[in-house]
Amino acid sequence: MEDRSRRMVTRSKKLKVQKDSPAAISKPLIIRANKMAKSARPEKKEVKNGASLNTNGFPMLPDELLLEIMSFYPPKSDLLSMEPNDYRALAQDASEYAVKRDTLIALAQTCRNLRRFCRPYIWSRIEVCHGIRVGEAVLGVWTKGSTTASIDRMFNAELVRQLEIVTVRDPSLAKYIKLLNVDLRDYSTPTVLAELARCIALFPNLRLVKLNVSSSKRKTDKLDTAVGKAFSSYLYPQVDQAFVSKSAIAFLRCCPSLRLANLMDYGIRRSSDYGLAMRLKGSCPRLENLMMGIGEVDCKETLQAFPNLREVTLVLHAFHHGLFMNKIAMFSTLKHLKYIKLTAITSLQEADRRTILDMAIQILLKLQKEDKEEKEASLTYTAQDSPRYLAYWNQKTETICLPVPKPR
Repeated sequence: MEDRSRRMVTRSKKLKVQKDSPAAISKPLIIRANKMAKSARPEKKEVKNGASLNTNGFPMLPDELLLEIMSFYPPKSDLLSMEPNDYRALAQDASEYAVKRDTLIALAQTCRNLRRFCRPYIWSRIEVCHGIRVGEAVLGVWTKGSTTASIDRMFNAELVRQLEIVTVRDPSLAKYIKLLNVDLRDYSTPTVLAELARCIALFPNLRLVKLNVSSSKRKTDKLDTAVGKAFSSYLYPQVDQAFVSKSAIAFLRCCPSLRLANLMDYGIRRSSDYGLAMRLKGSCPRLENLMMGIGEVDCKETLQAFPNLREVTLVLHAFHHGLFMNKIAMFSTLKHLKYIKLTAITSLQEADRRTILDMAIQILLKLQKEDKEEKEASLTYTAQDSPRYLAYWNQKTETICLPVPKPR
């Protein structure tokens, strides 16, 4: 027992001596790290601003191959060929584009090199219209607890958000915007209109504008005044195609290079519609293609405001023989007219279809005697007995071409 105690004491003393010895105190602590296996992740290079640049794999393909790959990206729909009042088709197109844009944003965030190829595709459009998904909601879709005010607020807030991204957060994106498709609702309307007017001037490559300004509270005259005031200080020579609602006609005065104008809502005429020529006279000297309701053609002065028209599309809500004859005859004053397209919202009797096309042909034949050019007239109408909700899917078109007259 004593031997055991003596051995224990001796051992503890040795430990104490080692602990307190100068050699133990001064000896540096050496930590031996295990050898780590070499990472299989691709190496990254540091660029000037500190961001990393992937040097392996897909992002490092030659620019020519990346451009070829991006060329297979699904093309954007042609809004010019889509019926502007077919809201379901327009909403589907806008929603599909939003999904594609989100996919490209995710791809662009993976690598700095890919970002420069994706950005022009991501920000080629500013779109805020019915059917676009914003977070967990869908614009224009009523859900539990929704009110008109909350839906209008969502539309305008999303528009301001997108405009802020391309003009404030990253102004270099502004040059990519080529299309603007906006439904502007009744929420802080004057303020949002002023911001929209300012931002459009910052988009040098903007070509097509689709602007629908609507309000459930403001009177029509007040809304027209608000739009006119917002755009009065700007000119947009880069815009050459515009689809506008009646309340947004003042926007057309800002587009001196406009070649195509489409008045989207062909509803009941207002007193202000009679001043269409007065409001636009001299503002769009290059206008060649005009689409409007036949009711807008109130006098020859309306057409004389657009002397270079080559194509007109007239929308008929109903057919009244005498009224139609008086209005269509006015088009004989357009010396450069080449195409007359008529679209009937309702179904037509066969005799009425013949009358409409024959009158259009007579106008074109009269003009053809002067310019000796090819002409064309067409009539699009809804098949008889078609339900109204199927009107856009049950339409038929009759076309008559007038070839160049043979020299005598």
